[in-house]
Amino acid sequence: MMKKLREAGLIMFTASALLFSGCTRSDEITPHSSEETQESVSRGLAGKKGSDGSTDDKKLKLSDREFQVYDGHLDTVVLIYMVGSNLESENNLGTTDLHEIGEAIKAAGAKDTGVKILVETGGSKKWADDFDIDPEKLQRFEILADELSLKEELELANMSKPETLADFLNWGVNAYPADRYDLILWNHGGGSILGFGADEQFSGYMMRLQNLKKAFEAVDCHFDFVGFDACLMGTVETAYMLSPFADYLIASEEMEPGNGWYYTNWIKMLLEDPKSSPEKLGKQIIDDFASSNEKSGDNYTLSLMDLKKTGKVYEALIDFARNSEISVVKDQEYSSIAKARSDARSFGDRNYEQMDIIDFIEKTSVEGNDELKKAISEAVIYQKSNMKGANGMAMYYPNRSIEKFDQMIGLFDALQFDPAYKESLSGLCTIMAQADIETREGNGYTKKEWYRNDIANQYKEETDTKIPKLIPYREMDGDYVIDITPEQLDIMTYGALEVWLDTGEGYMEMGMNIWGDDKDEDNIVAGFDNAWVTLDDVFVPFYMQDLGMRTDGSAYEYGYVPAILNDKDYIYIRVEFIQPEHGEGWATVQGYWIVEEMDSEGGDGIRNLKQLKPGDTLDYVSFTYSYEGEELGPCQMGDRVTVPEEGLKVGYLIMDGAETIIRFILEDVYKNTYYTDWVHITP
Repeated sequence: MMKKLREAGLIMFTASALLFSGCTRSDEITPHSSEETQESVSRGLAGKKGSDGSTDDKKLKLSDREFQVYDGHLDTVVLIYMVGSNLESENNLGTTDLHEIGEAIKAAGAKDTGVKILVETGGSKKWADDFDIDPEKLQRFEILADELSLKEELELANMSKPETLADFLNWGVNAYPADRYDLILWNHGGGSILGFGADEQFSGYMMRLQNLKKAFEAVDCHFDFVGFDACLMGTVETAYMLSPFADYLIASEEMEPGNGWYYTNWIKMLLEDPKSSPEKLGKQIIDDFASSNEKSGDNYTLSLMDLKKTGKVYEALIDFARNSEISVVKDQEYSSIAKARSDARSFGDRNYEQMDIIDFIEKTSVEGNDELKKAISEAVIYQKSNMKGANGMAMYYPNRSIEKFDQMIGLFDALQFDPAYKESLSGLCTIMAQADIETREGNGYTKKEWYRNDIANQYKEETDTKIPKLIPYREMDGDYVIDITPEQLDIMTYGALEVWLDTGEGYMEMGMNIWGDDKDEDNIVAGFDNAWVTLDDVFVPFYMQDLGMRTDGSAYEYGYVPAILNDKDYIYIRVEFIQPEHGEGWATVQGYWIVEEMDSEGGDGIRNLKQLKPGDTLDYVSFTYSYEGEELGPCQMGDRVTVPEEGLKVGYLIMDGAETIIRFILEDVYKNTYYTDWVHITP
């Protein structure tokens, strides 16, 4: 057996199964590795100006220019801050939603209902021709049945800056006096770490939550609801930030599917009854969102949160953090907390360090979890999801990327979180940091302000598990199993099966598969049935990103296939498998990301998926090594493929006659990474 084909850290992308139809070397293919994609990201889209998305501590100064004030009484004004970005320039999603609103106005039939729907457009390099929207200006429109009525036009500005948002809000609430205001923030979302709104005309950096807070502080208005038609913003941090400025929050824990909200029904409801309560409107928004995504088969979550109850959630969360600190320091319970964190429902392909709070606390025995669960259940007054474990409110909690904690510290300080909260999380990150060699040698993370020597010393012996980095196998009942005890297996929070194909000239990487069925109660069996993923009957490299259960009992898993599109772009094709509780399953190609764009903030969101077109050419990309372990570089797997009119068909077939080698990659609760030796699988 080969001891190792390559040195590799634990890759978060993993796989399911496939085959090979020849390997052609291509020295021109130079894709980024998955490690580079996730860790060495150079943030920001190419734009006219650069910015890191930050702002200073001074209160925002609003423009003192004069503007025309609406002469009349209004019951409700809906403000939509539409940062078009590539959602509009590539998929016309903003224009689609403007049409949905126009349909509602047309269906309501009233010319003056006491409701105005106003939108600011910008942030996109191109807008569809349906409306006369200038991408080189910031424009403010009233949305009518068949057109947009231009109300104000400004010089182009970065819509990811808090002063730009604040200026729009100030104009909306002062130019259109009303009894009530609703606000929708439309674009990409990056959760509590990244915030909202990537403007592709400028840097592509998002507006952090602390900068969103500055925008709201600058405007004298309290909103009935603030809704995010954006990914990942349904968090406790978002709710706590917004609680002084609005009564309700409507947002998603998970990435939103591409089409986002459906606007026609709830806008029509509001036009027909301008005094409709935010609870009634919010429920209609959520029902329509769930209905449209059930039809498309996408994962979804959307919640209506009562921000008046956020204070109780915050108090219970701080108490839970204090009790977690006691569990870690006094009771040495880090392992059970870390395992609960790993098992909890995560969101955003596990790249944003966000999890469902209730699902997490139900898996812990930390004192105070019942109080926190009760507070969240009362705050989330309505929610729908087809994902098991999604209960309506997510939170940041460190799991895989310690570096993201640095970004969260600034947010905790800006929101004036109790220091006990940051202290509790710093203890968890300190324990996770012990897997880093430089940190164990006194450098690395020890230089961080949050690093706690007291915790490091207390857990020094425990984090050294004595498990060898290269774990051997042992024979059991005719099978090879990984040679670790049930107790050692119990602290493993991640496991992946890595598969390579013997080409006769060396080895070619096929992908990875989360351990799933390979793990029984006490052992991981080294086996592989030589089944793998195909696209139009061509075996392709496939890396599974996540798997889980839906509320209807069906199982899902999804991952990506690397390829070169039209001799130009290095892409990841996203493939999803669904297996109902009863009956046959199915699989679909959901779209693709351009890898270079995934490096931008929010660039790996589902709303960023592009669609393959008939006639597109694909060269599937894999990596090869010699039998001696020498890296031979990337290669093209199989022949070039042309996308047919009906699109790519996903399959799952046996690699007849193929010889493969497999190994396992494991990670424990302390973030130590282990490998097994290679095992040859012969047909």
